[in-house]
Amino acid sequence: MDTGQLVLIIVLAVVVIAAVIVAVVIGRRKKAEVNRRRAEELREKAAEEAIGAHQAKAESAQAEAAALQAEVEANRLRKDAENHAHKAGEAHERVEEHLRRADKLDPNSNPDRSNAADRNRDGERGRPADADGSREVDGSREVDRSHEADHNRSDIAEGERLTRDRSGRDGSTREGDRNL
Repeated sequence: MDTGQLVLIIVLAVVVIAAVIVAVVIGRRKKAEVNRRRAEELREKAAEEAIGAHQAKAESAQAEAAALQAEVEANRLRKDAENHAHKAGEAHERVEEHLRRADKLDPNSNPDRSNAADRNRDGERGRPADADGSREVDGSREVDRSHEADHNRSDIAEGERLTRDRSGRDGSTREGDRNL
């Protein structure tokens, strides 16, 4: 081999190596550009999702505020119902007291409304009441007022319990169940 051929082989080798290096550099640049575009698309998509997540968080906060407001309203209504039931119980007790006073003043005015003290005074102390709270006096049925009052109080308590149970079923949290 002659020097001319040797120089030619070296020059060709250098050109081939240079072409490979150029091809690798161009390929890396194209790959980097594709990666930049893909990263930019991902950033845009993340920004869109961040806006959606922010909106969902705001809606969640609004729903939670509405739920708390509904719970406050339910508690207020429950307290109102309890106050009304208490007032009704007090009114019933006042009516009963007025009836007892009227019966004491004029026991013959309405013998069906005689209270337990009047029956005891008339000798009914030993006579037991039936299951419905009534007694037989002189061939007629007489209702025991204390049994009626107990029944009315139990009805009021049952109504309050049902009110509390309904409020638990409507999705609202009860006092001990919520994390504040």
